[in-house]
Amino acid sequence: MPKLAQTIDEVVAGRTELYETIVRYYERFVFSVAVRVTFDRDLAYDVTQDTFLKLYGSLSKFRGQSRLSSYLYRIATNAGIDAARKRSQHPVSSGDAQADLLTVEAPQTACDGPDVEEVKSALQAALQKVDPVFRAAFALVDLDGLSYEDAAFRLGVPVGTVKSRVFRARGELRELLLGTLGR
Repeated sequence: MPKLAQTIDEVVAGRTELYETIVRYYERFVFSVAVRVTFDRDLAYDVTQDTFLKLYGSLSKFRGQSRLSSYLYRIATNAGIDAARKRSQHPVSSGDAQADLLTVEAPQTACDGPDVEEVKSALQAALQKVDPVFRAAFALVDLDGLSYEDAAFRLGVPVGTVKSRVFRARGELRELLLGTLGR
């Protein structure tokens, strides 16, 4: 975003109408982070809104030592984890609101194994049961393809913590998927 530092300074100084330009520039990015963490489009919309409300409240504290996108990523991830935890404490049926988040590409072979849609559905259901903290690290490393170091930076935790969380997410997924998909 051109002249981001100037726009932030002007918003902090009271020109709140300029905040919309920041929101419009980053809304897709924040929404995609929220979807990856929550695995629910409706909840992701709420998380996106919550993220921008939190950003607005803390914009005067933003020092510009990192990119605003990194700052937003951390806010969105934490808001998504909180929302997913709250949802798991008060579950509701997500039905059609559930996001189609995973792309499984496998060659179609003989009918001796599960089809792509079955794998996609089972994996998505299993991922929703994984602890949101572990799921966030897993999504960054295994779904988004980030290095452990980049994931650690985005989550604001040490590299060892990311490795541990990814390992635990994989273990939870292994247990959840064991015995499914026709095996």
